[in-house]
Amino acid sequence: MRTIIIWCIVGAAIGWMLGMAGVQIPDWAAVGIVIALVVVIVGYHAYVLFWTKNIQLVEAYLKKRKKQPYYALMLALANGDLEKAERYAEQLTGKYEEARKSALANIQIEKNQLEEAADIANEIKNDTVRYYNQALVALMQGKEEQFAQAKNNVANRVLRYVLEAEKAFHQGDKKEAEQLGHLAISSARGLQKYVLVRSLERQQKNPNRHSFF
Repeated sequence: MRTIIIWCIVGAAIGWMLGMAGVQIPDWAAVGIVIALVVVIVGYHAYVLFWTKNIQLVEAYLKKRKKQPYYALMLALANGDLEKAERYAEQLTGKYEEARKSALANIQIEKNQLEEAADIANEIKNDTVRYYNQALVALMQGKEEQFAQAKNNVANRVLRYVLEAEKAFHQGDKKEAEQLGHLAISSARGLQKYVLVRSLERQQKNPNRHSFF
């Protein structure tokens, strides 16, 4: 939003300078230019966060905005820095409330605090995110039936692949886990792909690994 406002001000300033120079721009053209700028800016943000396969682009985007708690949280989660992630998550409010709860649930799962994770997951309003976290908790607790029920309610294809990879990993089928995990990554885009790739890289280096991602 701040970027859009800045570019609107820039557009207005350019229009003012052109006016001072005697260049006449029709009102409809001026409005069209501002709308085009907004569309380009919004489109760029959406492309990076939701569509690109270039995780280096996503990482650069996050690092540039790491002073904002949400983006700092994504960086911390991807790098497994749970202390920082929890601190940034607690700073999220308002429209980021669901992201805060989801992050805290994942942090508790990473810390193997499963009862706490379950309590937080139950408070998440988004069905897909709630069922995804509930499925992860059930898997870690060895509750196969609850895991299957929760996983079947996860609408997001990538998250379903993640859950299936985690199940295969916990069953000791590393080959199946790798196939499903890479299927999840190849199906993901933007921020979701970035977090999955970095999480997998981190887990592969973890001598005490207890999850695929």
